[in-house]
Amino acid sequence: MPGAQGIVFDFDGTILDTETSEFEEWRAVFQARGHELSLDVYQHTVGTAGGYDPCAHLAELTGTEFDRDALRREVWARNKTRCESQPLLPGVVDRAREARAAGLGTAIASSSPSAWVDGWLEHHSIRDLFDAVCTSDDVERVKPAPDLFLLAARRLRAQPWRCVAFEDSPNGIRAAHAAGMRCVAVPNALTRRLPLDEADLVLDSLADHSLGEILGRLGFGA
Repeated sequence: MPGAQGIVFDFDGTILDTETSEFEEWRAVFQARGHELSLDVYQHTVGTAGGYDPCAHLAELTGTEFDRDALRREVWARNKTRCESQPLLPGVVDRAREARAAGLGTAIASSSPSAWVDGWLEHHSIRDLFDAVCTSDDVERVKPAPDLFLLAARRLRAQPWRCVAFEDSPNGIRAAHAAGMRCVAVPNALTRRLPLDEADLVLDSLADHSLGEILGRLGFGA
């Protein structure tokens, strides 16, 4: 099989675990109002946008109306504060550097907006590790649609079938496969409880294997 041409990273939950703390913040909001928020329900928003509206759900459960935008801003601010002390997930920087050293293109494909993704890349001083950053601002449809991954491949001047996606959620896996890419699932504390069996390969951490080993297990040569 011809060698790989590009490596495409998801952002939330793959490069930085912003997802676990966000779920915990929403769960605390529900509990403060006498209700529980299960991961089975919440998972539909992981890796995508618009799949689940916690404010609409909470209003239905409580039978009361409230300022939904204000609550979303409050949860967003608390989650952002928590994420500021979060380290990058293990192995991300090493695998991106290996990809660049091997002459492979590197990109990010995220269902989050550019301001969110770019802010964290600058915060952790890793923007220069990626040739392209594709976000929800760049496409009409986010994951599980393939648009973000297809855009990443175009910007890398790579064929999608010769790209590998690193993802952490079922929505991301579906998007990568819909784009024709191989997909490696690397779950975080939250998404390891979700079904990831559609991935071509599941790893506990990107720190456990070199990029060459990962590509080899997928049938690629670096």
